[in-house]
Amino acid sequence: MRITGLEPVRLTALPPQSSVSANSTISESIVNKGEYERATGENDSVLTSVLTGSGKRRQNRRFQRAGHQLFRFRKTGMLYGVFKSAGKTRWKSLGTDDLIRARELLAEEIKRDTKVDWKQSRTVTLRQLIEHCENNPMQLADSTFKIRSLLLDIFKATWAYGLGLRVREIKPFMLRSWLAGQRKERRLKTAGVNNYVRMLHGLFELAVDHGAVSENIASQLQLKREENPDRLTPPWDQALQIVETVKSVKSKMALSAMLLFGLGQGELRNLYGEHFDLKQNLISIRRQKTQKVFVIPIYPHAYSFVRKLQGEGWITNGQRVFPICNPREAIACACRRLRFPSFSPRSFRRAFIVRALEKGVDPRVVATWQGHRDATLILRVYGAWVNKDHARRMTALMN
Repeated sequence: MRITGLEPVRLTALPPQSSVSANSTISESIVNKGEYERATGENDSVLTSVLTGSGKRRQNRRFQRAGHQLFRFRKTGMLYGVFKSAGKTRWKSLGTDDLIRARELLAEEIKRDTKVDWKQSRTVTLRQLIEHCENNPMQLADSTFKIRSLLLDIFKATWAYGLGLRVREIKPFMLRSWLAGQRKERRLKTAGVNNYVRMLHGLFELAVDHGAVSENIASQLQLKREENPDRLTPPWDQALQIVETVKSVKSKMALSAMLLFGLGQGELRNLYGEHFDLKQNLISIRRQKTQKVFVIPIYPHAYSFVRKLQGEGWITNGQRVFPICNPREAIACACRRLRFPSFSPRSFRRAFIVRALEKGVDPRVVATWQGHRDATLILRVYGAWVNKDHARRMTALMN
């Protein structure tokens, strides 16, 4: 029985007296096949680099080695740092094409990375971070912390990426997206946007302190420049009248300290009896915003005030000197009685700064008395009062 397609193959025998061997016949068929493939362009990949001994053609790489742990992106010239972090290779854009600067930035990045607690990094979630922030670990002033708490509540209610997200998985674009949504929905002005940005800065700075991340990702959100608002500042004589008009003794003492020493409510809150050095006429102050300590003199116009505090037992080691540090209501009542504009407690700090500048005190010294790093803020805000007498003399020359 024969089945179509399964007929036995018939082999044609070679001629017995042929001078061509079987091996040469096979070789000839292979050669012919090769000529056919070259002619038709088929099966070009048969002869690989392994068979031919020639290497593959290497494509142009995107990065070029620029130094130890440094690579340059060919397209832009920017340098990237490459280093091991928790057993993984990490690529970090250094944001510069200068090799010397890149080495410095890479060293700083590696130093920050060594501070990361990888156990915390794997477990700390955004919800845990917010709960910790709600306990006021930065010891913010009551008014500041109240605003911060309200913004945290809004953040929890409107964050679209989930509070269970690990902190190290949060990207800057997520924060920008959330902030843009809040700005559009709530029609925030510049000051309002800056309040949200400061909240994010403080929140993710706690993550750095806990070792959950190596850098504050919210630092990429820049504060927007605010226009200088109109700051009501009472003249020195008006400020003294307001202090005399205040009826509450505790509020009068706190307000007098704000005016005579140029201090804010947060600084008064941190002021204890042991901070007064009456032998050297110095007072140690802790700046509330930065928690840095600076020293101010007991100014001549404040001698009698300090002696009164000492005589009445207000200056006692271990006790807060001013039990009431928010005389806002007392100021409002006094301004209504005197028919003055509605000044705030901070107005009295500004009155001290203006008086110092009008008397010719160097702006750098005034900045030191305020606990500032340099005189930039004093010059920018109070520039009109700097060298005011000199400006008058120069004006007289334009006769």
